[in-house]
Amino acid sequence: MNPIVLFEDEGWEGLLPLVYWRSVFELRLGRKIAIDRIAQSLGAPISGVWTRDWIAPVAAQRCGAPANVAIEPDTVLVNGRWLMDRGTSFPDAPCVGVNEDGDIVYIACDAVLAKKLSAKSLLDSDLRSSALAGVPRNTVDAKMFRHVWDLVSGLSGSLTADWCESDAGSATDLKLLVDLTPANAVRIGERASIHPTVVIDATSGPIFISDDVEIGAFTLIEGPAYIGPGTRINPHARLHGGVAIGPVCRIGGEVCGSIVMGYTNKQHDGFLGHAFVGNWVNIGAGAVNSNLKNTYGTIRASLCGKEVDTGVQFFGVTIADHVKIGINTTIPTGAMIGFASTVSATGDVAKYTPSFSWVTQGGVTGSDPARALDVATTMMTRRNIDLTDQEVELFLSLENRTRNHEARA
Repeated sequence: MNPIVLFEDEGWEGLLPLVYWRSVFELRLGRKIAIDRIAQSLGAPISGVWTRDWIAPVAAQRCGAPANVAIEPDTVLVNGRWLMDRGTSFPDAPCVGVNEDGDIVYIACDAVLAKKLSAKSLLDSDLRSSALAGVPRNTVDAKMFRHVWDLVSGLSGSLTADWCESDAGSATDLKLLVDLTPANAVRIGERASIHPTVVIDATSGPIFISDDVEIGAFTLIEGPAYIGPGTRINPHARLHGGVAIGPVCRIGGEVCGSIVMGYTNKQHDGFLGHAFVGNWVNIGAGAVNSNLKNTYGTIRASLCGKEVDTGVQFFGVTIADHVKIGINTTIPTGAMIGFASTVSATGDVAKYTPSFSWVTQGGVTGSDPARALDVATTMMTRRNIDLTDQEVELFLSLENRTRNHEARA
């Protein structure tokens, strides 16, 4: 297999605010994040990543691959927004794979192309077009994700596509009072603790319960679902409609059709529906979001303060990383809450909350990034995780960067 390098293009901006704190390759698409999904589909390791220069040091750490380094001839550059769910082969270089929407899906590089291209040139449509002028094109049947709601609306399909027959099985004794579980559609990991009163219903899709998961009494889990390692599902929780919960989360209440990246607390009653939640988020008791308009029409979402028609009927909220949401908060359909913001106003909140905001009954003010970093550090220390020097530098740089992309009121 040729060396594979994942790249970002200008489409990363459509995935804000979730990609302030991560590369596109780190977004969860179902059971897996994008880089792992692509690597597994190709059956080959990822040799490197090309991303924005200001996030490259962190991306290299998290992806376990060198970032923004020069490539060798015969390298295949693969778009990190590719919703790849099966293996593929690439033609001889030089060749550019393009889908029906005009997206660059991959670039098979010969020696000439390898010298022409860089992470910077692929992030700039004009530079990219110039570098690829005259290179043979190949039409590819490939779907790309452009916005957060693409990942949310496609979650059930992604979870189902991730399932393999070999996944089925239990590494622990499991005795349930009610058994609605097809034997070939559930995986129970090692050291998982599941109360006998839990209902696991995989009739609508497979359920993958990772190692060290704890599920409390009288909980309902309907497939398709993924529960990451070390996560606790509190008693009386209801998970349904396609749910992907990342590692070391604390989840209670009702969660429907949502992606939670990891290390997030939603301990209490409340509704989280058709949402995408980043890492290190805390959602207070009784907080709810709307995921359906009263008119049953398509939802208009806030994308950094700009209204965008999602084209989907169900979409709730995008909650960026290191956000704190207070008790009894009511969040409208299509809302966006920016990076490291605190929403402590009881009741309705605005559809758009800029990054580094402090929201109270008295209005919206800017928050101190250094203070937000202190809170993030404290929360992470409780899970025995420390920020790296590169992550600290990124965190403190984001106040200025977010202003360049967000329409401040």
